[in-house]
Amino acid sequence: MRAPQKKKLQEQLLSRRRELVKALKTGQAEKRRGDDDGPLDLADTATELWNQEFNYSLSENDRAELVAIDAALGRIEEGVFGECEECGEEIGDARLKALPWAPLCIACQEKKEELARRE
Repeated sequence: MRAPQKKKLQEQLLSRRRELVKALKTGQAEKRRGDDDGPLDLADTATELWNQEFNYSLSENDRAELVAIDAALGRIEEGVFGECEECGEEIGDARLKALPWAPLCIACQEKKEELARRE
């Protein structure tokens, strides 16, 4: 991978990382704020619980994405960014453009997913 491409992807990763950290901090602040509005009726309680569960699942996905981004930034520092962690082949530019934190080439990712389906 050429240096300008790598630099552009690094900037995208850092930008997305900042967005995720901000979103996670905002979500945590809202959780700490809690419900000071008094008691809720049953429908409001159900809605509130659904919203909390939805936000929790989003934050879990955000945390997983943040870990993947940090790993990709580490690969950039190590000089192995763009190499498949499984087979060592180059990860295609189109894949990295779509998913800059991808650690596997498409073929190895498909094998991994197939094995997961079998289990």
